[in-house]
Amino acid sequence: MLTKRFTLLITALLSLSLAGAAQTSAPLSLPEESFEQFWQAFRDNYAFFPLKKVDWDSTYRVSRPQVTAQTPPDSLVALFSRMVGPLRDGHITISRGETTLFKGESTRNSFKQHFRAVQPAFWLVAYQQLRAAGFSPIKASGPKFKGRHLLYISRNGPIGYLHLTRSFADITGAIGIEAQEQADHRKLEQLFSKALRSLAGCQVLLLDLRDNGGGHSGYELAGHFAAERYLANHKALRQPGGYEHFSAPEPCYVTPAAGPRFPGPLVVLTSDQTASAAEDLTISLTQRPNVTLVGTATKGMLSDMYSVHLPNGLEITLSNQRYTMPAGQQLEDVGVQPNILAENTPAALAQGHDSVLQKALEVARNVLRR
Repeated sequence: MLTKRFTLLITALLSLSLAGAAQTSAPLSLPEESFEQFWQAFRDNYAFFPLKKVDWDSTYRVSRPQVTAQTPPDSLVALFSRMVGPLRDGHITISRGETTLFKGESTRNSFKQHFRAVQPAFWLVAYQQLRAAGFSPIKASGPKFKGRHLLYISRNGPIGYLHLTRSFADITGAIGIEAQEQADHRKLEQLFSKALRSLAGCQVLLLDLRDNGGGHSGYELAGHFAAERYLANHKALRQPGGYEHFSAPEPCYVTPAAGPRFPGPLVVLTSDQTASAAEDLTISLTQRPNVTLVGTATKGMLSDMYSVHLPNGLEITLSNQRYTMPAGQQLEDVGVQPNILAENTPAALAQGHDSVLQKALEVARNVLRR
């Protein structure tokens, strides 16, 4: 999902010093100039070449001879896609205007592969299972995106259920300018606060993030479950000058929200589709003592999306940050590990059973018995 963003607009020719590049006094053509800036943008900003085991200098040597003044735009996009495909990074995109021409696919994506085509059936099973467990009819809240409301809410006496399907209210908040994202943050905050107020009095809350591919405001939403300010994680920014050259790690804190807060035990349902800003939220929640993660590890796709405009009109995004837990563990391609491993499978879905939800309900009931 195009979500967390930091944008750089290149308005002048870059002064390029590229390893292995042929020296020439002739000006570069538009395809050649665009190729050089594409390669350099990754060379100077991409955070995970060593982790992904991709030799970017070798990629240059193999790919550069394929570009001439006559290279058609579609052929250049195809070449760019082949260059970055092995990085297996869902935050890498190539776009022209509103049209996405390439989007990377992260290493961990089994939930998406198994259930993307049958999501309505999957969530129907989940909500029916809640009803069978004595929960109230599911109440949808917030605007729709791709046929799904922002929030789905239910409760069974002391146990509440809150399904946050994404971390933005309207799509402009995910792909728009900064002012649109800030406006969307306020809208998301209002809708999330309203949902929490409707669950007032619950002793245990299930927070379902299994299909949340991100957006923004992960730390801010975590503030609704915080009693005091605390450190969630660190992130470091890739710097030019070497593939392991990064800024000093920056601490990321969670501050208690001004709106409604839920102080009780929290059971968070995750999958490898829990990504980006939803991982910010998950990482933040795991630092609290009364939180239990049930499901599979989150996606491990955490960086903000760094954006560069190329001379030929293409826009690219890439991952330029490394996230680490307070103890130093790197999370890219690994994700946040669950406390209790449980996995949804197509076979269980065919039998009308949501294994992860069932385990989360067991955890919530055990908490109430204490």
